[in-house]
Amino acid sequence: MSALTLETPRPTRRSTVWAGVVAVFVAVFMQMVDATIVTVAIPDIVRELGASSAESSLMLTGYTVALACALLPSARLGMRWGRGGFFTAALAVFVGASVLCGLAPTPLALIAARVLQGAAAGAVSAQPIAIITARFADTARRNLAFALYGATAGTAAMLGPLLGGVLLGANPFDLSWRSIFLVNLIPGAVALVLAARHLRGSVVRERCALDATGAVLATAGLFLLIYGLSIGREHRWSLPILAMLGAALVIFAAFVAHERRVAARGGAPLLDPGLFAEPRFFGWILACLVVYGVFGAYLFTMSVSLQFGLGYSALRTGVATLPFSAGAVLGALAAPRLAGRLGDRMIGAGCALFAVLLAGWLLALQPQPPALSWPVLLIPLVLGGLGVGAAAARLQIAVVAAVPSRSIDSASGLVPTAQQVGNSLGVALIGILFFHAIALAAPAAVRQERPELQRQLTAVTPFAPSIADEFARCATLQLRSPTPERTPEGCDHSNASAQQPGAAKTAQQVTPVVEAAARNVSGTVFVTAFRTAVVVLLGLVSLTSLALLIRGRKHR
Repeated sequence: MSALTLETPRPTRRSTVWAGVVAVFVAVFMQMVDATIVTVAIPDIVRELGASSAESSLMLTGYTVALACALLPSARLGMRWGRGGFFTAALAVFVGASVLCGLAPTPLALIAARVLQGAAAGAVSAQPIAIITARFADTARRNLAFALYGATAGTAAMLGPLLGGVLLGANPFDLSWRSIFLVNLIPGAVALVLAARHLRGSVVRERCALDATGAVLATAGLFLLIYGLSIGREHRWSLPILAMLGAALVIFAAFVAHERRVAARGGAPLLDPGLFAEPRFFGWILACLVVYGVFGAYLFTMSVSLQFGLGYSALRTGVATLPFSAGAVLGALAAPRLAGRLGDRMIGAGCALFAVLLAGWLLALQPQPPALSWPVLLIPLVLGGLGVGAAAARLQIAVVAAVPSRSIDSASGLVPTAQQVGNSLGVALIGILFFHAIALAAPAAVRQERPELQRQLTAVTPFAPSIADEFARCATLQLRSPTPERTPEGCDHSNASAQQPGAAKTAQQVTPVVEAAARNVSGTVFVTAFRTAVVVLLGLVSLTSLALLIRGRKHR
């Protein structure tokens, strides 16, 4: 890649080096938390702003899609304008966008602010690998920094629902859902001060072509892929969605051909094609796709099953993940020391510990009656966290170690892009299996629950058979739909008693019985589907662990 260095890094003391990296960690923590924290606030946002289901969905997917699309172009812009300065500017935009989210008066204003926030988060995420590599000449300190970076990114997304639930429960200054965005002001201000003082001008700036065509192709391909995967389930993977995904593949092929042409004529491609000619790097990028795909699939199915199957609140679900998060932090911190003995085999060993967690879920969950034994699951949660923390930390190090020095700038954008794509693919693919399993299990669960429901209703109303029939119809319809977490049209009977004088007393007796039956059916169906997903993930993780242990032994 032809480039000209324009700026010499300032000499820095050890404390100054770490102060700048702390700014990176704080920024990465905020942008990862903001990817998931909104999920717990959607009901409050819908009530206050009157958002539709499509608008509330865009508040989630708009952030993720914008983040993924911004990664590769931002890696090049950071190279041209200086990593430290570009990082600081992107962080300032992220904090400003958070304020705009917190002040949004309408759903469309909030969606626009979320897209801006996601784009800024992508610009921030494209810089850390290059910044950490440039600031640490000592391998041990650089590996420790990457381990902490992996721990920060790995645990932040899991803590989003917990932090969101705490903020909504505390309701500081009566801000309601707006507090989940405005809270970024405090850590954002701290990170901005640290970045402005210790990062600006500390990483070399290089003059190179922007490769606008490559940036447009990469952005368009990632948009179609990530957005198509995000909304595919709700649209039943219809022909337009499949066409969108097919177009993404065509655009990616055009992107690869363009990058090769640029490199062949001695230009500066957005993504160095030579990276994929490096077998070790290509292997570790595939490992990123698989590891982050499996982890994303697990988080998605686990969260949905606990909340819609076992009736956990988002806050309780977040609290339930604390042992895992604590283990992940400990695993990442221990990674540099363990690396001396295990090397890259630590990634495979970490996946093996994650497999222990998946096996623990199979032992702790029972579908009928739906129940979860936390004493059985506690130790596997900690072990799984240790494994994921150690594996994620070492995977960052393995990827960077496999990158030729000439291509570190390309890798700075490519690695987080691979992580985002892997996560989206994992959620989409496991979602197909998971919701298909729900649809298959629903009729039997409803048939089994209906007689008991009718028996209990007979004691309080002469309309027990018709109520039980309507329950069976609506429960089956909802659980077999693409969105079983939503009440289908025509099945919301919450206001029916208000329209019939004298029916309020009967409703007070009927409603608790029907709700209990709904909880039993949902619990049975979601737990059954989660167990199916866990079996598939366990098989995939076991094979991945074996392959990574063999690969790590070869490259030890």
